[in-house]
Amino acid sequence: MRELVVPFADLLLGARCAGCGGAALLLCRACGSAIRPAPRTVWPGPEQVALRRPTPVVPVAAGANADVLKRVVVAWKEEGSTRLTDVLDLHLASAVVPHLTVGQRLALVPVPTSRRSRRKRGSDLLAELAQGAARRLRGIGADVSVAPVLAYARSTRDQAGLSAAERQLNLAGAFRLVREGALEGRETVVVDDILTTGATVAEAVRVLTEAHHRPLGASVVAATPRVPGSRSR
Repeated sequence: MRELVVPFADLLLGARCAGCGGAALLLCRACGSAIRPAPRTVWPGPEQVALRRPTPVVPVAAGANADVLKRVVVAWKEEGSTRLTDVLDLHLASAVVPHLTVGQRLALVPVPTSRRSRRKRGSDLLAELAQGAARRLRGIGADVSVAPVLAYARSTRDQAGLSAAERQLNLAGAFRLVREGALEGRETVVVDDILTTGATVAEAVRVLTEAHHRPLGASVVAATPRVPGSRSR
């Protein structure tokens, strides 16, 4: 009964759709349809060599970081609408599906969340998102676990507003491997919420590759569209 009462109370108190601001518990029907997952390969700029050699680590996004999906991700990540994890984990799971093969044992490796971000948001949202995606994939018979084996090796600047080159420099050598045993006997896919320049995913791939766990691919909820001739961010 509580599961019914709490959302109904939220609606009476003026709950709004994260996509358009209309009256809704989480998303209205139109916005839910607008962000239906549509996985596709999304290579970032050529500067992310770590994703291309020695073997391609193919990045897949469930959608574009624009319009309704962008507003939903912002609401989830920056505005405290954490119940949207139950929406966005489907997107992340759908972006992992292209990497699945029969009989595979797979570990989803989230990029690390900084202490600053955990304090700001109250939890490790990406880890929760990865766990939700793994549950969905196990529900269709895949052998998928989550392996939070990456941590920060040093402090970094906030990535917001940095160019592609600045992001790459900011993150160079920023991650380290911990709890490597969680990867034993499993292939890996790096997961994140947003792919912008690819610097974060590339740093995760570098660390895993150096530990002889070259990922099969990378999966994200959304990828920021690239505008030819613009300053990459």
